[in-house]
Amino acid sequence: MNAEHKILDTLIATFLAGEATPAQRERLAQWIGKSDDNLRCFMAAKNAWEITHPAFPPETIDTRKACRAVVDKIGLHRKSVRIGKLLRYWQQTAAVLLLPLLGLSAYLLFDRPARTPVVWQKAIAPYGMRSKVSLPDGSQVWLNAGSTIRYPVPFEKTGRRVEMEGEAYFAVESNPTNPFIVKAPGFTVRATGTAFNVEAYPGEETASITLAEGVVDVAIGGKSVTLQPRERLIYNRATCEHGIYLGDTFKWTSWKDGILAFRNDPLCYVFKRLEQTYNVDFVIRDPDIENYIYHATFEGESLDEILNLLERSAPIVCRKSGQRKVENDLYQKQTIEVVLRGRR
Repeated sequence: MNAEHKILDTLIATFLAGEATPAQRERLAQWIGKSDDNLRCFMAAKNAWEITHPAFPPETIDTRKACRAVVDKIGLHRKSVRIGKLLRYWQQTAAVLLLPLLGLSAYLLFDRPARTPVVWQKAIAPYGMRSKVSLPDGSQVWLNAGSTIRYPVPFEKTGRRVEMEGEAYFAVESNPTNPFIVKAPGFTVRATGTAFNVEAYPGEETASITLAEGVVDVAIGGKSVTLQPRERLIYNRATCEHGIYLGDTFKWTSWKDGILAFRNDPLCYVFKRLEQTYNVDFVIRDPDIENYIYHATFEGESLDEILNLLERSAPIVCRKSGQRKVENDLYQKQTIEVVLRGRR
């Protein structure tokens, strides 16, 4: 037996004994999912374990003690002769009953359906980055900067459930009998096969769902709402109210392709998206700047190029601060000060 097999045997034994750590359970689940041979190997070890570690050993069944407890309760202890006869009858009956019970136990051990351990996976897209995740059912998820998603491996047969915070675009594999369910702070989205965008950053006053294809049902504020393509639901967390609007799907979903599309948006919103995408902080010195309406599409430009375009198309000046080293070769997040042109 090579070293890898020894490690796997130890890992399986640790899991069956209920002592596996989350990391060990995740590793075991990944190994089982690689091939049918691995699954059969695991189930053989599981069956052997359960046979050698039953819930109660048959030899510990004390039929005489059990019978005495029954006899004492019904008041038959007054006649020892009758007790002796009853004990002999009880032992014979228990022996007859024990065989079917052992047969049922063997059936449950060897004939029950195989189950793969469920492990929760977590994917993160830090600020300044995007990532793409392939889910166990073949569905695809794009995570925007500062977002996380959790999902079980494998999915349950009663629902393909995921949990998320931040922003994510879902391209869901069609399966009408096993719905795809996204749990986000404040609402739940249910779909079978569709494409939609969810924006639900922690701390933000509003969250939204934008439907690109198909149909989704949204459970929100004790109600169920159905969205059609190009519809965008905006939910106000403070008031628990929501509205549905026809929107520009490209604007709200193009980020997954590295495109930032702004369509008559205030600069405060533009700066917020740039903060997420490039992991910087904007400091607006003049309140009038926040509501300045801006229209542009950025694709593949660097932050410096975007700042240059902003200065040429809006009455602002952007001043970048130098990055200061804090510790362990880490640098403080860069700050960009924004002022009206002509002001110091």
